[in-house]
Amino acid sequence: MAEYIGIKEGLDSEGVYWGLDFLRQDKEEQKLELKGKVLVIGGGNVALDVAMTALRLGAARVELACLEKREEMPAFAWEIDEAEEEGVVIYPGWGPYKIEREESRIKGVELIACTSVFDQKGAFSPVFDTSKRKFIETETVILAVGKAADLSFLPPELGIRVTEGQTIEVNPETFETNIKGVFAGGEAALGPASAVEAMASGRKAASAIDKFFGGEGIIDSSSKLQDKEKKDFWLGELEGFITRERVSMPTLPLPERLRSFDLIQLGLGEEEARQEASRCLRCGLRLQFSPVFLPPEKWLELKPETINQVPETEGVFQLLDEEKKIIYIAGTPHLREAIQEKFSSLPEAKYFYYEEEPMYTKRESELIQQFLQQHGHLPPGNEEVEDLF
Repeated sequence: MAEYIGIKEGLDSEGVYWGLDFLRQDKEEQKLELKGKVLVIGGGNVALDVAMTALRLGAARVELACLEKREEMPAFAWEIDEAEEEGVVIYPGWGPYKIEREESRIKGVELIACTSVFDQKGAFSPVFDTSKRKFIETETVILAVGKAADLSFLPPELGIRVTEGQTIEVNPETFETNIKGVFAGGEAALGPASAVEAMASGRKAASAIDKFFGGEGIIDSSSKLQDKEKKDFWLGELEGFITRERVSMPTLPLPERLRSFDLIQLGLGEEEARQEASRCLRCGLRLQFSPVFLPPEKWLELKPETINQVPETEGVFQLLDEEKKIIYIAGTPHLREAIQEKFSSLPEAKYFYYEEEPMYTKRESELIQQFLQQHGHLPPGNEEVEDLF
């Protein structure tokens, strides 16, 4: 893997570490001892782990600078909170420019303001304001920034295309490269991504590869429930589970954290675990139901059962014919009653849609005007009010 970093000067100074190497060295050798100030560069989970590890290794003060704004930082929000609780000072929106040193020892790091991290397409493309600078005095710098894939193993004669961001160019739906039968995945194709995105891309690629070899691309097994069985299944363990808040994780008291490398999260007790489990969506049930075809239509079938579900309140409704073309728009102080009346008197109406709206006359006028502008005429059922428009 080739490191990506914005610093152009001072990387060879004494006291400069790379994040993963720093963590590995501490884990394997247990000989690291830090003194004075430490500056960590990066905004991900590794950077936060590095910062909290530095505190435990004796650093007098730990600061962290990252390109992203606070709300854009890729680290978990709870880990950012834990780091700040322990005393890590975070400078969001700042990128490293150069490491200043006296002879071979570090004096500090000059930072420049980062105004944006991603372009309009969501690709990593940081923009800096070089007129805004900050100097951080420090004795140790730990670089815990993102990495880019080392694609030097690709034979040039193979002709696999690579993007400007130095990732392998793939079809986003199949993960096939520009060379037929050659697929690529993971962060070598996606760039930095989450575990969920990695798993989703793996599933897409597996399906595409199966099709390439003559299969149907089906990677899920399913068994539909009988209608009589469906009523016995809840998607959630308990009714109302979706509004239940996550159970807070018990943690070590702050003074004890900084004295050891013991786990900060203590785990849930039996009762807390039961409460958290009751929020489960029971995702496995999705294999037992027919697939959902999206997006669903907003139009409801015009029949007594659906009309009876309409609230008896002010609003506007639209009626459609068998081809789902709007034939009537009306506002009313009594939605259900008005729709029921049209169900009896307008046999060509087969579907309907309604909106609850206290200012129903205003909304009725808006919808009719929109229809008139789009079609050049009023809905067939509204033609008697043509003079008003």
